[in-house]
Amino acid sequence: MLAAMSLPGGRRAVLAAAVLLALVAGAQAAVARQDGPRPSRIAFVTSSAAHPDPQVWSALVDGAEPRLLGPGQQPLLAPDGQSVAAGLFGTGMEKGPSLALYPASGGSPRSFGNLSRQSATALAWSPDSRYLAVMLVSTAVKGFVKKSGLAILDTTTGSLRTIAAGIVYGASFAPDGADRLVFGLAHGQSLAAPVNLYVAEASGAGLKRLTRDGRSLDPVWGPKLIAYDRERLRRNDAPVYQIWLRRDGGGIVRRLTSIRVRSLVSGLTPIGFSGNGSRLLAEFVGQDTSEAWTVQVPSGRARRVTVNRRPVVGGGISGDGSILLVAEGGLEGPASGDNVVTVPFGGGAPKLVIAHAAQPSWNE
Repeated sequence: MLAAMSLPGGRRAVLAAAVLLALVAGAQAAVARQDGPRPSRIAFVTSSAAHPDPQVWSALVDGAEPRLLGPGQQPLLAPDGQSVAAGLFGTGMEKGPSLALYPASGGSPRSFGNLSRQSATALAWSPDSRYLAVMLVSTAVKGFVKKSGLAILDTTTGSLRTIAAGIVYGASFAPDGADRLVFGLAHGQSLAAPVNLYVAEASGAGLKRLTRDGRSLDPVWGPKLIAYDRERLRRNDAPVYQIWLRRDGGGIVRRLTSIRVRSLVSGLTPIGFSGNGSRLLAEFVGQDTSEAWTVQVPSGRARRVTVNRRPVVGGGISGDGSILLVAEGGLEGPASGDNVVTVPFGGGAPKLVIAHAAQPSWNE
């Protein structure tokens, strides 16, 4: 649950990425496999200098049987492997819907939203693939914050309903199938605006503020704990992110990582847990920086992921925690300069999945 793009540091980067449909740190939580048979697939994006508008594809998890689905950015594959959600801003479209829901096997998509009012980024699926959390970013200058927010798409009814207004910093569903989610939300667009975690049902009912420090964002709901960023503001510089852990009902709250964060970059943003919660995929973000890192739980030991001694962009972690899905290539340029590969969590030889592709997502 990432794009290989150039980003400024910190929360300002997250907001910029929302407007441009670039990286949203902390966007998808890869958790344990769900019960019952399902196809193991990946979704990804292609583009080139000759054809710059990004196109969304799906394939089997080994890269076989690729299928072109249509235009889109930041594709997010449903846990059941049947659907791929993608934002439509930045795909050459100036009018029309802002979100597409493609059948993963190909076919006509369902579309939602309105690009003239809001851009849309898919953030997280519920474990049963019924609900999709969507970040909406208003195109309005006046009332920008109030007209932005977190919406939930109910795929059974086709309704896209905003459950919280404000600037969204990540969302993640509980892996227990209760159709609850946690999300980061600020009611101001400045870097210093307080941001906290909230929990709610998919319907928006039971909305409750989980943190009160004004510095909590980018949550990923794991099998035991919620991982999230707690930020420390710096004067005339990007804020510093360290990953913390907490329970949704209160109780345990503790710092997980303590990495060094230099100027112009922010630090680690959680992406996804392994099924047992002992391994975490994160992304080190900042200006011109988006690098996959692994984090051991509960030790907090963090390690940068590299392929051929170069950093890569994180896409997902397998349910058993043994394999990472990443994109290798530069932060600049079209997807044709990247490759989608898998690599062992602890390091080792990479395996090419899709050449000349980026922004991978999977349900492995």
